[in-house]
Amino acid sequence: MDTMCARLQAGVFHSFTLSESSAPALESVGNLEQFGLHAKHMAEYETQHAGNDPRLAATLRIATGGVMLDHEHFSAREALRNPVYADWLIPLGLKHTAGVVIRQEGSARDFISFMRPRDTKPYSADDKRFIEQLVPDIARAAKLRARMVTLSHHAHLGMAALDSLRPSIVVVDAQCRIHHANPAAERLLALPGALGARHGRLRCMPGTAHEQLEQLVRGACATPPRAGAISLADGAQRLIATALPLQASHAWANPRQAPMALIVITMPGSASSLDPCLVGDMLGLSPTETRLALLLAMGKTVKEFAAIENMSWHTARSHTKNLLRKTGCHRQVELVQLLQSLRGV
Repeated sequence: MDTMCARLQAGVFHSFTLSESSAPALESVGNLEQFGLHAKHMAEYETQHAGNDPRLAATLRIATGGVMLDHEHFSAREALRNPVYADWLIPLGLKHTAGVVIRQEGSARDFISFMRPRDTKPYSADDKRFIEQLVPDIARAAKLRARMVTLSHHAHLGMAALDSLRPSIVVVDAQCRIHHANPAAERLLALPGALGARHGRLRCMPGTAHEQLEQLVRGACATPPRAGAISLADGAQRLIATALPLQASHAWANPRQAPMALIVITMPGSASSLDPCLVGDMLGLSPTETRLALLLAMGKTVKEFAAIENMSWHTARSHTKNLLRKTGCHRQVELVQLLQSLRGV
């Protein structure tokens, strides 16, 4: 974008999103300090000028990917009579604008504009063609950025939910390296017991059980993944450590990293029911798959699930296959055992 600004002799490029369901989300990037553009100026634009900006209205009349040059839509006299130019742009040392809608998804539109200093010439036809050539690349970048923002938001919500859970939950890689532990797990691992942390890795005490843990974690991180659980003696009590494959599409997963596993540590008999929302979040299941899993854990059959959901047997079987794939289980009995080990979550 800095290279484009230099080629277009633009001091500032300004990207923002408009949506019918939310207020403008503004982000200004470029040589801002040269023109005194600070956060307060952008807040002023959002609250006072965005609704009456003739440049925005002109850009909206053009198809996505088309370039709007302000001098092609209104004269210099008309611009000077508009408060956006007279009270905001020109006092900041800016005037000429080239704008384009680079992405439209539902009611949301992503805009980008390039603004030249007021003492330069308006944009030319060559400038317009230059921007049009690069719009497809900018649009792909905008789509990727929107996707990353969504994933980041989901991951933040997911981690907040994980940290609020009472059971101990640890995210590890295939080598048992700990990437995240919720507060309950941090407290558990800090105490002497059947499970602990050493040099940033999850370990079983004594070491003989650690081989089982490593095998369990490798299975959850394998292709195809396998879920499983082991029972650990912790003094007079027992702990159940359940290893779940963390799907690449899961909000807690990082697609740029190697496969991860979710370790859930519970005490048998700590509770008698499963929370559907938490089970769905932890296993990365859809609402339908979550209902199927809980019904199977209650002893119901796939045919009964199909009848309850008013769907065909073949559709129910498809949901069952997806459920087994996501949980890393090969048979329904393994899935039931897995859900039973999660009681108390």
